[in-house]
Amino acid sequence: MFENKKIQNLFLNEEKVEDLIRRYYSDIYKYCFFHLGNRETAEDITQEVFLKFLKSLDSYREYGKLKNYLYVVAKNTIRDFQRKKYEITEEPGVEASCDGALDNIPLQIDIWREIQMLDPLDKELIILRYYQNFKVKDIAQIVNIPPSTVGYKIKKIEKILKNRLGDIGYER
Repeated sequence: MFENKKIQNLFLNEEKVEDLIRRYYSDIYKYCFFHLGNRETAEDITQEVFLKFLKSLDSYREYGKLKNYLYVVAKNTIRDFQRKKYEITEEPGVEASCDGALDNIPLQIDIWREIQMLDPLDKELIILRYYQNFKVKDIAQIVNIPPSTVGYKIKKIEKILKNRLGDIGYER
């Protein structure tokens, strides 16, 4: 059933399952929200991610961090949802990306709009790096590309965003 006793023991104990969900729910929700821009949809997808994970426990094999695996499940669930071509009209709220300073709100909105115009992989990399605070090696595992490529692409995207924001009047 389970190759890894640690994982087996974790999921045989209902309390530990609840701890796992409590520990990662907020992060997975934010990730879904940044991709979908709708609170209710993000909540639904987040719950679906955990349900899929719990249903697949008998086939789960620990190859890396459990958190990274949950992000892969989330990424695939979001992609499946978007393929169904549901209309999502609400844009992400500033509160999800703003550090709380009111004078930063226009900049945060402009940054988010620029991120929305990136191609899907570039958007994914920026969300994982700057909104979810993942390390390059963890991002590489989630998106299944080499860490050196992830690092290179993030630097390239940063330059693109800096240039676009400079064009609309923001200087560092």
